[in-house]
Amino acid sequence: MKKLSTFSGDEAEKYRSQMRNRQETIMRLRHQARRASLLLFFPWLLSVVFCLPMFRNEPASMWTLLFGLAVAFHIQRNLFHHLPSNHRGREEDELFPTLGAANWLTLLRAGAVVALAGLLPMAIYKSQGIPYVLSWAPGIIYLGISLADLLDGIVARKEGQETELGKKLDIETDAAGLMVASILAVALGRLPVSYLLVGLAYYFFILGIWMRQKKALPVARLQSRPYARIIAGFQMGLVGMALLPTFNPVFTRIAGLIFMTPLLLGFARDWLVVSCRLKTDADQQSRLDHWAGAIAMKMLALLLRLAIAAGGIMTLNTYPVYQTHL
Repeated sequence: MKKLSTFSGDEAEKYRSQMRNRQETIMRLRHQARRASLLLFFPWLLSVVFCLPMFRNEPASMWTLLFGLAVAFHIQRNLFHHLPSNHRGREEDELFPTLGAANWLTLLRAGAVVALAGLLPMAIYKSQGIPYVLSWAPGIIYLGISLADLLDGIVARKEGQETELGKKLDIETDAAGLMVASILAVALGRLPVSYLLVGLAYYFFILGIWMRQKKALPVARLQSRPYARIIAGFQMGLVGMALLPTFNPVFTRIAGLIFMTPLLLGFARDWLVVSCRLKTDADQQSRLDHWAGAIAMKMLALLLRLAIAAGGIMTLNTYPVYQTHL
């Protein structure tokens, strides 16, 4: 950004006016963000009120609710921190004065993630007084979060308000949702303990970048991979199905071990790129990417068919009521 002394009189006044307008816009956005924070903290308060009668004799379980509070603060911090990026692409001087419907939808998804974290005491302690219908809640909530992920992008494009803020909020909400859902699925015994690496991979990745920057080591700007979002979508679908009390846990644990592999390999590849250890071309593609891209979709499609078939067979064996008797 240019110094004020480099402008002429009229240009300097115009620049001051732009800065005043920018500050006023950010102040309006902060006011909206404070109201949006209710979407994050109200579900947490509800989970406290809901869990308190059930876990009155297990006070240690109430401490696990702090996890949901931490998630709410994390999303809120990212919201306020990235308010100055409520603009399209490189149009940094043209801030939108409102968060927009798409960002409100993303924040609603984030609130649902906080609500999902509020179910952690039930997953860990498995008290006898918990109604059976609540066993469906984690899967239904997370599948709803995953499906709504398709909507915020559509709404943003329809409104013409695809912003950098929206992209950051979407990433943080998806990452927090996958982490919370993975912890729940592991606590319920539906996924192997090693699957926690999937939920924590993004945060380890960000921590690694921060440590390299702090040590003044080179960090390459990461470009999006064509198959990264597809693989992440598979994880969200798998975890959502694993949280439903329908499939045999043996099947979901095996499926978790299989499907976690491509995602973790993708993070390993991205780490080699950002740490400047993997040689890539102008499109940030390596020989490994060309090879992986040729087989990734075929392998994922095959794995999905096998998983569905195996899940159907094991579910029928576990729940005889679904069987047809001739």
